[in-house]
Amino acid sequence: MTVPVMSLAREPAVRRGATLARAICCAWLLLALWPLWVFLASGPGLVAVEAALALVAVFAACWLAIMWRMLGGRAPRLRPWALAGMTGSGLALLPLFGAPWAYASFVFTISAFAASLGDRAFAAAAGATAVVEVLVLVAAEVPLGQVWWVPLVVAAQAATCYGMKHMGLLLVRLQAAYAEVERLAVENERLRFARDLHDTLGHTLTSITIRSQLAARLATADPARAAREMGEVEGTARRALDEVRHAIAGYRTPSLSVELETATQNLEVAGVEVRVSPADGPIPAAAEVLLAWAVREAATNVLRHSRARRCWIELGVSETAASLEVRDDGRSAGPTDDGDARAPGNGLAGLAERVGDAGGRLEVGTLPDGGYRLCARIPLEVP
Repeated sequence: MTVPVMSLAREPAVRRGATLARAICCAWLLLALWPLWVFLASGPGLVAVEAALALVAVFAACWLAIMWRMLGGRAPRLRPWALAGMTGSGLALLPLFGAPWAYASFVFTISAFAASLGDRAFAAAAGATAVVEVLVLVAAEVPLGQVWWVPLVVAAQAATCYGMKHMGLLLVRLQAAYAEVERLAVENERLRFARDLHDTLGHTLTSITIRSQLAARLATADPARAAREMGEVEGTARRALDEVRHAIAGYRTPSLSVELETATQNLEVAGVEVRVSPADGPIPAAAEVLLAWAVREAATNVLRHSRARRCWIELGVSETAASLEVRDDGRSAGPTDDGDARAPGNGLAGLAERVGDAGGRLEVGTLPDGGYRLCARIPLEVP
């Protein structure tokens, strides 16, 4: 799986982007030094200087509090205290700093309004900002040639901030979508691995159980055959270990011919007569893998639940689909010796998921004359 790797690679990039944006945000505060410098150069009194410094500090702190969250990769959230503090201190600085503050302050107020307010409230706040800036400049007797373009600049910045805000929201949603995709990918991989492991060990352990029981019965009557059966048990256990290793590595793909041969041997060892009818034509590799899983699951169910004497395995292929039908003459329902009921379990559920994902159909159920039937149809072109 590569999704978690993508996540690990993306998270530092997101953090670096947020850190860079916040650094640029702090750098923008240098713009406030211009009206402060002009004010201090005019020779104000000590009280006025202290008041100006305090108001600038409040303005900067409130603006940073608003922008810090928006630039941290999270959805903007209204902070009334910060918005009120920034607006109040910004208005209080207008009579102190005059025109220079009018030229500089809207850069901060528009960005903060965009980060905090909804669309309609932001439009109203941007319009009010433009009106206040123009009135302050006119009251300061600034020539009209230096005033008329201020509303245009405010509108341009408002549009830019609006677009950046919604782009940020889209990025937040995209990150949430990435996180959900990663979670689902991990969950699906867990389900796939659990299903594969069940299908592998369920069949193999059933085979080991059947052969071990046979060897135990033959231990006194036919020791040589009992030894051979235990040798088969050892070989089956080794193959099971190899299959588990391949399953962990994600490379395991069962072979239809091998599964048919294994199923026939195991059923015959259990005293079940098997008849296999091969397909009339070649079966595509993708469909063959799914039919191999079906053979394995069907043989396991016959061994564990049916107490059948005969089993029929029929393969078929048409112009559009490949099919497998497994029938037995065992009992149709009821508990087995170990208390299990012959009903769909994890193995059949996993097989149904495989077949369904490939666009096929799985049918299981009892037969009218007794016995059980499993039928799988797989499209020749598996998606």
